[in-house]
Amino acid sequence: MVEILEEIMKRRSGRAFDNTAVPQEMIDSIVEAGRWAPSCMNTQAWNFVVLTDPEALSIAHEALSRGNAYAKEAPVMIVVAAKEDGGCSAHELPYFMMDVGLATQNMLIQAVHLGLMGHPTAGWNEESLKETLGIPVEYRIVTVVFFGFRKDLDALDEEARERETKPRTRKPLDEILHTNKW
Repeated sequence: MVEILEEIMKRRSGRAFDNTAVPQEMIDSIVEAGRWAPSCMNTQAWNFVVLTDPEALSIAHEALSRGNAYAKEAPVMIVVAAKEDGGCSAHELPYFMMDVGLATQNMLIQAVHLGLMGHPTAGWNEESLKETLGIPVEYRIVTVVFFGFRKDLDALDEEARERETKPRTRKPLDEILHTNKW
C-alpha cells in the first residue's frame, strides 16, 4: 500500500491542551492552510474568527457546552462560519458545509505539521457566539476548532493519559469501500 501522509496518520482530536501561547506565525500558517482549501466553484465560503486574547477567549468560552470544558485550556480558538447560500448553489445542496469541512481539515493537518494539536467541536451555543463575536446573523457557525500544544501527558491522571494515548481506530476498508456499485 502507498504510504499515507504522516500528518494525516498523526492527527488526533486530543483534549490535553497546554495553555502556552502559540506563535502568531503558526496561527497565520494554519489559517493560510484553511484559505487554500478547495471549494465548490472556488466560492471560498468560509470566514475565520481567530481568538487568542485571554479576555476574548474567556468571554467566548461562556458559549461552550460542558462537554467542551477541556478546550478552555487551548490558547487558540478559531470559529469557522459561512453563509448558507454563500457557496456553490449547484443541485441545491449545502456545499458550504463541505467547503468549510475541507478548510477545517487543511487547518488540522497544518497544525500537526507544525507540532500542534487541533480539535474541531460542535458543542456551543451558536447565537451566543455570534453575538459575542459580532458574526452577522446570515452566517452559520459550522465548527469551532481549538489549537495548541499538547500538554505533558505525565501531568495527566491515568484515565486522561490513557484517553489521550489510546490508538486511533478506523472501520475496516471492506466495511466502507464499494467498487463500481454498492
